[in-house]
Amino acid sequence: MPSVVSAVMGPEFDRLHPKVQWRFGFGSDDHVAQFGTGVMDTIEHSRLLPPPALWLGGARRMVPASAGENIPFTIANYAYVDELRRETLAFVRRFQFPGREVSLDSVMVRDPEGDALDYIGAGPDMVVSTSCAADEEGGLRLISGTPRFLAPRGSIKPPALLSAETFGREWWDEKEGRHRIDIEVRGRALGRLFHYSGWFTAVQESCPPEKLPAGVGPKRVDPRK
Repeated sequence: MPSVVSAVMGPEFDRLHPKVQWRFGFGSDDHVAQFGTGVMDTIEHSRLLPPPALWLGGARRMVPASAGENIPFTIANYAYVDELRRETLAFVRRFQFPGREVSLDSVMVRDPEGDALDYIGAGPDMVVSTSCAADEEGGLRLISGTPRFLAPRGSIKPPALLSAETFGREWWDEKEGRHRIDIEVRGRALGRLFHYSGWFTAVQESCPPEKLPAGVGPKRVDPRK
C-alpha cells in the first residue's frame, strides 16, 4: 500500500527531492519507522493568545505551548493501517525545554475521497484537511485549512475571528546535509499565532506491526472530517 503522502500527491510525488521522498514514501507494508533528532532554532507564539488557551493546547498535545530558541527535539514517524482501514502516518514530536518536555502529536490519513486529513492532539481534538505539493526545490509544502474541533457529539468550526491556517515546508538542506522544517499557524484576523523552524537528521529502522509502541496515535480512531 502506498504511503499517505505519495497516494495523495500522485505523480507529483516524484518531483520531491529523493531525501524528501525517503521521508514520506514509506507505508504500512514496508514495516519500518523513522526517528529524527535535531534542534528547533526557534519556537514562538503570539502574545495575543490567552494563557488558558496555550495551557489547554499544550496539555492536549495540539500546539507547542512553550517558546524558546535552540530547543532539542525528536520526531518519530510510524506507518500503519488504522481501525477504519485507512493508511496512516503518525507524527510523534517531543521538544525538550529546560526542565520540561512538550509534546505535539498528530496522524495523517488518506480519506476515501483521496484527500489528506490530519488528526491533531491526544483525543484527537482537531481534524483539518491538508494539501501536499512539491515546490521548485523539491521540498514538500503542506497547507492546512481551518481546523474543526472534535466534540463528543459533533465537530465545531471556530468563529471567523479565531480561524487559522497552517503553512508548512519540509526540505533537504544540501549544504548542511540534513532535513529542515518550518511550520507557521496564521490566523486570518490575528496574524501569526505559532511558528517553529529547525533542522534534524533521521534514520530508518525495522518496525513490523507487532513492534508498534503502545499509545501511538490518538486515543480513539475518528471517522469525522
